[in-house]
Formats: sequence, structure tokens, C-alpha cells
Amino acid sequence: MNWQTIPPLIQKDLTIFFRNRFYTLITIMALVAYIGVYYAMPDRVDEIIEVGLYAPSTSAEAAKMLEEDGISFQLFESEAALQQAIVDEEIGSGIAFPENLFQDVAAGRKPTVHIYVPSDVDNDIKDAMKVIVEAMTLTLTGRSLNIEANEVILGRDMAGEQVLPRNRMLPLLAVIVLMFETMGLASLLAEEIQSGTIRALLVSPMGIRELFAAKGVVSVSMVFFQVVVLMLVVGALEFEPLIIITVLFLSALLVTGIGFLMGAAGRDMLSVMAWGILAMLLLGVPSFGVIFPGTMTAWAKFIPSYYLVDTLHQVINFGAGWPQISNNLLLLLGWDVALLFVGVAVLKRKFA
Repeated sequence: MNWQTIPPLIQKDLTIFFRNRFYTLITIMALVAYIGVYYAMPDRVDEIIEVGLYAPSTSAEAAKMLEEDGISFQLFESEAALQQAIVDEEIGSGIAFPENLFQDVAAGRKPTVHIYVPSDVDNDIKDAMKVIVEAMTLTLTGRSLNIEANEVILGRDMAGEQVLPRNRMLPLLAVIVLMFETMGLASLLAEEIQSGTIRALLVSPMGIRELFAAKGVVSVSMVFFQVVVLMLVVGALEFEPLIIITVLFLSALLVTGIGFLMGAAGRDMLSVMAWGILAMLLLGVPSFGVIFPGTMTAWAKFIPSYYLVDTLHQVINFGAGWPQISNNLLLLLGWDVALLFVGVAVLKRKFA
């Protein structure tokens, strides 16, 4: 390999890339925007359920007892005021006990308790409200159930250690940064193929290995630098920095292989962006499993970005170390080798 031909080619690619004002401006503005989005999101998790309450005077004592279990009650003077507060979206849900609650219970009658929720509330909230009513009824009437409750947590108990919304969003931001920068470099590659620039370069003493080495260095360095800046500014490198840097570098190799494929498939900037957006949507799928827990399915593990997303999530949000994420890194490395090999092979056929 003629190493002397690689630095001039790297310099040429960087000069051409930054000469494109669109990608230069978008690169800077997008990175600033991602950081702004991160810091604009909530930096704390509120685990308290706020419930409106209209009930007999003794409800204040019952409400105080239940507030220790993660429920906060806002008392209303009338049932109509409670309903209006929910309609005005001042509070998410409410409970109204009848005035004659104790008389009905003493007489053996079954009192009616009204649960008020918005029309768009999900079934989980409705079920939770029913449980709250049962607990309130037991407290207000003074009757207890003749059972012993034993709470068993299946899976990870997240009580008291909920993940911050901004940290749930971070893996998705990393994927977007990686893929967006790759689109710019893939666009440059596609234009060089269509214009015949690459064929002209291969006529020179530079060989095909030097060409791909230079392109790979430019792509990996540009992508890796920006995503590291993102993680540094948001403070993610405080958690196992060596692991974070390693997974980001492997991810930069991953998107470089994808960039080679996009460069071979596209003919100009617009076509590359079309392929890039499709790839970004696909690679972003595992991130939504972090943002919306419980939505992840097993097939998401067949998407290469899953191992980036899962590693960042486990390290930043749960303090995972090398033993917990070593398999992710190995599988990500395997995807790197496969996609780089396929990308190089497809490009060689493009201008062979």
C-alpha cells in the first residue's frame, strides 16, 4: 500500500466537504440543536401521581396516609369543581366519594364512587385509579381485608431510579448524529463516482486500497468527532468513558460501511439523502424501545444499531460495565466487518 497517497486524498475530501455550505451549515447547526434538545428536556423524574379528590371531611387523613405511597391528592370543595379542573387540564384525574358514604356502608349498601378521567387516558391509568379508590375506601370506612399482601417485583424494580427523559433520548440523538454526517460523506462519494473523479484517481499511482483507506479515515473521523462532542457536552462521558468511546468508534465504523452502500446506490445529494433517511429510520427503531419502555421486540436485535443503543442505555442509565456490555461490543464489531466488506465490494463493482 502506498501510504503517501492517502494524506492528500484525505485533505481533498475534507476541503470538498466543507466547501459544501449546505452540509457545513447543517452539521454545525444540527449538533448545536441536538445538544439544545437534550438540555431542554426534563432533568428529573416525577414519580408522584397527582389525583383530584372530593370526599367527606375525613378524607384528608386518608389522603395523607396514601401520599406516602407515591400519590398526591388535591382536595376540591365540590364535585363540580373537580370536574371542571379535569376539563381545564389542571389535573389529570379525580375521584369523588358520595356524601353519605359512611351511612351507606353502615347500612350494608354499596356506595357509588365516581372516577373522572380525560377521554384520551389509557387503560393503565384507569386501572390505577380503581386501585386508589379501593385503598381510599378501606381507609375511610375503617375496614380491612383479611389477607396478607406480599409484593413481588418481576424484573428490574425502577422505583426511585427512573431514567431521566433526556437520557432516554440520548441514544436516538447519537444515531441521528452518526447517520446525518454519513449522508454528507456518502453524497460526496456518489458525486465522485458519477463524475468519474474516482476513476481518474485510480489512474494515478494510488491504488484502490489507498482510496478506501482515505475515504474510511475521513468518514470515521468526521462522524466519531461529532458524536464524541455530543456525549462530552451532555456529560455522558462521565459514565465509563472508555466504554462510551469504544462503542462510538465501532458505531462510526458501522455507519461508514452504510455510507459506502449509500454512495454506491445514490447518484447525487438528493438520492443519497433519500437512502439516508430510510437508513436513519431503520437504525432509529431500537432507540424507541428505550424512549418508550416495553415496546421493544426481539426482532430489533437484528438491527445493528441495537447494540449501540443498548450499550449507551445500560452504561449511562444503569452504570453497566465491561462484563455486561462485552457481547454488545463483539456483535457490533461483527456488523462493522460485514457492512464494511459489503460496502467496499459494492463500490468496487460500481467503478470497476
